[in-house]
Amino acid sequence: MKINKDLAYGADALQRLDIYEPESDAIADIVLVHGGGWWQGDKRKEDELASALVAANFRVAAINYRLANGATGENIFPTQRTDAVAAVKWLVANENFRLDKLVMWGASSGGNIALEAAQLLATPTVSWSGLNDLAGFMATHPDVVGKQLIIGADVKSKDIDQDGENQAYYKWLVDNLTANGQVPYETATIYDRLTPATKPVFIANSMTELVPVGEVATLMNRLITLGVGVETLVLPGGRHGEGYMADALPASIAFVIRVLDLRAAS
Repeated sequence: MKINKDLAYGADALQRLDIYEPESDAIADIVLVHGGGWWQGDKRKEDELASALVAANFRVAAINYRLANGATGENIFPTQRTDAVAAVKWLVANENFRLDKLVMWGASSGGNIALEAAQLLATPTVSWSGLNDLAGFMATHPDVVGKQLIIGADVKSKDIDQDGENQAYYKWLVDNLTANGQVPYETATIYDRLTPATKPVFIANSMTELVPVGEVATLMNRLITLGVGVETLVLPGGRHGEGYMADALPASIAFVIRVLDLRAAS
């Protein structure tokens, strides 16, 4: 495996990405978007997942992006989507990534950013524990008081486990992303940007985790209504995002192979 780190796709210090390449020709390209609630996290935490995907003969780019600060109003929605799209366009222009053989992939807020960017790039998406029904959550939890949760910078993504539901943190995340509603919650919610042209989506979630499992059903039903292909994997317990990587990875790779028609190449 060859790794090229900290390539700049923009002028900001956080607009950087790492590329992981297999020794042989890659069958397709995957862009990994790290989680962290839109306000923390780093691409280096994607090293284990990126390595596993390279072992399956994918070329992988793990991207950083500007982080939201709701208190100052800096980098709030849709900054992260803008950066993800810019990173992919840079990869296509400068590293020969192929849009017709590319999948956006992310976990937690990264799953949301990946799905948002995929609407502008016309690519399939793998979203593990994506926080997507932001307006719905805020409407149904008016009495919850938001509370920040800081994840250690050196904690691997797969070791982050919110240990089940955490409504206070979810609410804090949405308010931070939107600067306490300065960006309307509905505007930051993806549903109206899904169309019949949306490419297939793979959704994974646990039953009792940070992201309410009902969001999976809501997103799935909206995609089905639009005639968009969708596959879901709902796991028992409270693991979040890459916390269930070992269980979700085989089905996610199989999805990518199917939707990109890579069966002969794999």
